[in-house]
Amino acid sequence: MATTDRLIEAARRAEAQPLWKRLGWMAAIWLASVLALGLVASLLRFWLKN
Repeated sequence: MATTDRLIEAARRAEAQPLWKRLGWMAAIWLASVLALGLVASLLRFWLKN
């Protein structure tokens, strides 16, 4: 039961953060994933051309 209480408390703390901060984290994670995907695609393209 302690795990459930910790998850509920973490969710409450996350909701207490300002909207701009939550959106900023979402944008940062999205940008990191797009850059990682671009890097992998570039490596595959380079590898397949040679």
